[in-house]
Amino acid sequence: MTLPSFLPPHTRPDEGLTDRLEDGLLPLINVVFLLLMFFLILGLIMQDSVPPLPQTAASATERNPRLDLVIAADGSLQHKGEPIRADQLGDRLPEYDENRRLRVGAHQDLAMSDLEARFRDLSQAGHPEVILLTDIEP
Repeated sequence: MTLPSFLPPHTRPDEGLTDRLEDGLLPLINVVFLLLMFFLILGLIMQDSVPPLPQTAASATERNPRLDLVIAADGSLQHKGEPIRADQLGDRLPEYDENRRLRVGAHQDLAMSDLEARFRDLSQAGHPEVILLTDIEP
């Protein structure tokens, strides 16, 4: 009794091992080539960068942005360069406008608990949402 051959149907008995390996690698090489072409074309299509953001004339000329309120490292407040107490915020700050929120600059050494206390003061003064500005350079 002879045992059945377990060779794939497309192989011939006179083929060597290298011939069979080459035949098996050809589809793999084709797939890798197609993937390479796909990513090259995708890279050319996606080459468009993000459009430039519009800039105002003030941002082009000024290094520091306009701040409505400054919170110092010790938690003290300044409005238009003058010291202000927390109980004066409601009288001295402009009315809350959802489209033009208050711009608050906080010192980098300000403790988080002091910052939260100032946010509560601002909320009580009628400013539930503000824009917090930070410095990108230490």
